[in-house]
Amino acid sequence: MSLVQNLLLLYVGVVAISAVLSAALWLKSRDTLHRDLFFVWAASIFSFTAQAALAEGTLPIVLGFASAFVPNLAFANLTASLVRTPLRWRRYAALLLFAVALAVLADRADMRFVFVALPVAAAVSAPLLFTSMRAALTQWRGLTVSGKALLLSGLLFCLHNLDFPFLRDRPEAAGIGFTIAIFIVFALSISASASVLERVAQREARTNVEVEAAHRIQTRLLPTDTTLSDLEFVCHMRPASLVGGDYFDIHRTGDRMWFFVGDVTGHGLGAGLVTLMAQSIVQSVLATRPSITPRELNWIANRVLGENLVRLQEQRHMTMVSMCKVGANRFLISGSHDSIYVYRAQSREVEVFPLAHFPLGLGFLPGLAQQDVHEFDLTLANGDVLFVGTDGITEAARGGDETKELFGESGLVAFLKAQGRRPLADLKTDLIALLERYTAGVYHDDVAFMALRTKGAA
Repeated sequence: MSLVQNLLLLYVGVVAISAVLSAALWLKSRDTLHRDLFFVWAASIFSFTAQAALAEGTLPIVLGFASAFVPNLAFANLTASLVRTPLRWRRYAALLLFAVALAVLADRADMRFVFVALPVAAAVSAPLLFTSMRAALTQWRGLTVSGKALLLSGLLFCLHNLDFPFLRDRPEAAGIGFTIAIFIVFALSISASASVLERVAQREARTNVEVEAAHRIQTRLLPTDTTLSDLEFVCHMRPASLVGGDYFDIHRTGDRMWFFVGDVTGHGLGAGLVTLMAQSIVQSVLATRPSITPRELNWIANRVLGENLVRLQEQRHMTMVSMCKVGANRFLISGSHDSIYVYRAQSREVEVFPLAHFPLGLGFLPGLAQQDVHEFDLTLANGDVLFVGTDGITEAARGGDETKELFGESGLVAFLKAQGRRPLADLKTDLIALLERYTAGVYHDDVAFMALRTKGAA
């Protein structure tokens, strides 16, 4: 095996370490910059391997070197992403094909090595050379130290590619050329990794600021435990992440009081934005039609939310229950959501009312006909407790392990039977504490609930 082949295989080993690290970061973070960096090192391994295989004869050596276009293009793509400059890769690919054709013609004409290799070297260097020069000329002052180091390393890499026609066929210079190359590869591996980590950290910082802003907006719009003239009322929400996909709200229109609980598919920022859309839709409908019924409200909200989700290309829908207090102890209720639980003060039993008054929840079927949405009438006696929550309660896992027993409807019913006569503030505190113990503080879904009691003898 020749010195050149040994050096190329050494490069493969060095670059393989960078490739493994980049792949691990990509798999962990799923960030596109880590993916792009992994492609750089994978492309480099491909090129070094190809050059080691094609190390004898003028045209094979030049064609092997043409494979260096792939890592050059990958580096150019990474640089363009980091410094936010365009990369028109198709014109560079066309340039390479033209250069290879010139190299073949020059070889057939028995021209010297330098004339065979020069067009290919220029085409190989072009993507990274022009991308780095454009970024340096237009954005140098705004770049960080790692960004400047990346551009300088890229330019050095291009210059080294351009010395290929002059040094590769000179055995006495091959060792020097490849030694320079390995130092450049080290410089690129350090500067590229630093630039990627720096940009990812900046992006995460901006995202955290945006998520915290969304969290503040969401929490400020949510109601809190409040004193109503004829009801005792408590509520709670614990998102699985900073922004939750669970929703609840109360709203008064004249002598009517509305209560809402919903649950968007998934959790996080996307789910939280859907809850804000739903809240805005509901408030707008109630402001324009204060005498609307729950079934009509759900039908309109379903249509509007569904159309918005289609525009956003979001594959989310939202379970929802709308409850309107229309008399002293009478509620009209329409929902496609987890069941309502009513603790009857007189019998000390818990009644379960399934909610399936329209299919699949809000937003899933925008064209749902109004006659396919239903509602029912529920009357509470003095001291009765109406409880409604999201599936984060019943699907809470023992010890936070989803393979183990879930809290379940039976656990919730047993709790309400035991605690139904206590003040709702205590019931809320005890349920939160029970779930915390049951899950060991590990939640895989948002948890939200509200409970209300008609005032009278407890």
